[in-house]
Amino acid sequence: MAFVLMVFFSLIPLTAVFILFRMPHQRFTYPLGVFYLAISMWQMSIAVLYGEGWLEQPVIEQLFRFFRAGTVMFAPLLFYMIYQLLFFEALKLSDQKKRRLKKIINKPAFLTLLMWSIGVYAINWTSYGIAEFELHSIEPFNEVFYYPMAGALGWTFSLNVLLIFAINMLAIYLTFSVVDKHRKTFLMTFFTALLCAYVFGIVNLSPESPLFQAIFALIILVMGIFYAYIKMNYDMIKEGNGQLFVQQLFLRKVIDSNPNYIYAKDQNGRFSMVNTALAAAYQTTPEEMTGKSEKDFSWTQAQAPQMIQEDLSLLEKNEQLMQEKRPFATADGERTVQMAKKPIFFAEGHKELLCVANDITELEQKEEYIRRTEKMNIVGQLAAGVAHEIRNPLTSLKGFVQLIDQEYQIDPKYTTIMLDELDRIHFVASELLVLAKPEIAVKDTIALTDLVKDVIGLLTMQAMMKSISIEHVSFNEEIKLEGNANQLKQVFINILKNAVEASGENATILVQENVTDGKVAVSISDQGVGMSEERVSRLGEPFYTSKTRGTGLGLMISFRIIKEHGGEILFKSKEGTGTTVTICLPVHEVSR
Repeated sequence: MAFVLMVFFSLIPLTAVFILFRMPHQRFTYPLGVFYLAISMWQMSIAVLYGEGWLEQPVIEQLFRFFRAGTVMFAPLLFYMIYQLLFFEALKLSDQKKRRLKKIINKPAFLTLLMWSIGVYAINWTSYGIAEFELHSIEPFNEVFYYPMAGALGWTFSLNVLLIFAINMLAIYLTFSVVDKHRKTFLMTFFTALLCAYVFGIVNLSPESPLFQAIFALIILVMGIFYAYIKMNYDMIKEGNGQLFVQQLFLRKVIDSNPNYIYAKDQNGRFSMVNTALAAAYQTTPEEMTGKSEKDFSWTQAQAPQMIQEDLSLLEKNEQLMQEKRPFATADGERTVQMAKKPIFFAEGHKELLCVANDITELEQKEEYIRRTEKMNIVGQLAAGVAHEIRNPLTSLKGFVQLIDQEYQIDPKYTTIMLDELDRIHFVASELLVLAKPEIAVKDTIALTDLVKDVIGLLTMQAMMKSISIEHVSFNEEIKLEGNANQLKQVFINILKNAVEASGENATILVQENVTDGKVAVSISDQGVGMSEERVSRLGEPFYTSKTRGTGLGLMISFRIIKEHGGEILFKSKEGTGTTVTICLPVHEVSR
């Protein structure tokens, strides 16, 4: 019964080897696997000695000599592990100590020790190594076993055991210097357990000691080393997971702090990752967006099929889209973005589409402002020369036309037409001069409602000629602005006059005042024919106008005046419905 039980225990290290090689491989995986194999052979060499009644004595002797290779080979295996420690592991040793150790622990020394162990194992097969096997029985166990009696060269095996002991002590010494705390704990457990097992084995070398006690010692050794190895891997994985978690948090914070819209889509066209910028544009949270698609948001439902189809096509064909400018729908309206999309592979059969959209709406607005400013500068330079060259001859021409009208019999309608056209040229030249050399702004405190009422009064007669009514809805409180009254009046006259000219008969023009966030907004809404988006985008350009006798300079001057007052002019128009022009200016004071 003892024989069967001990053979079973001998197979436990082999099970540990199988489990060991199923785990992630490290530098000590293969040496440790061979070590477990040697331990299994050591245990089997003890187990076969209890084979009386199961095996013939010659078979027992042959099997013992064969399995003794495990015991003999401990010495080169331990030496190899020390070699790995010294040459490939980070140690807290001085350079001088390392140099001294490397003179002892090197490849020639390993080969010498290996040849010695092979020699000891070869002697083991002769009568010089093992003279005979004696049958023993120890009370009260009543288990019969064979005990190998040493031959004339049996001392070589004993010396080999002492070498193993010495190499083990050196290994423990080097382990104290290992930098990696996980490897250090494992190696210290390994070498200490091995030392204890050897000491226990030496104590049980006496023929009066039951050999199966060594089996139990080896079982404890195997399980202790295996537990230490599992724990080392577990601790390393746990620490690695902790570091990965910290890195994941850091990368998440980097992605969320990026103002660009960053998101990823899975193979079903759903959001698998969304950063804070995109979630804010959708007026939701990244967690709420994950698992959804554009079809789940009202402002992208119309474009959703096309957007999802494009993403799925890029994933299927493994194609990428780089730096394409396109409109991008958000909860606050349409933005202009520069889009980049690229498939990324995580594992076999799993890929996602990484998308980065750079919002360039403000950049385009700034570029448009720069273009307009450059145009205005060019026009200003031209205006200075043109106005100077035109106005002086105009005075002479107008005087001569008036003189001809008085002294010669010419049909008055011709001279009237000539004088009207000369006045128009004079008006254009005057606007050019204003554009070229803006009036020096003298800022005063202005009552907004009074200013608007004055402007309405000036244009009421022109509106009445077309049966147009102008309704004024003023703010409940008195609004004070700081600026140049003449310049602001020029702007309001220009905008209101355009509204009157664009409106049909019996129409109504609504002038409203409102205050929000420290700014006053005066909106002038007409019921005219309206404008297309393309025309609205070009408003303020020099010499761009839809009027037969217009110059396009009036709006350009108005834009400049309002900008100098820290405000802006906004247009909202729809063809066939009308236009609303909103003039926003900073409020100086609001009083009751």
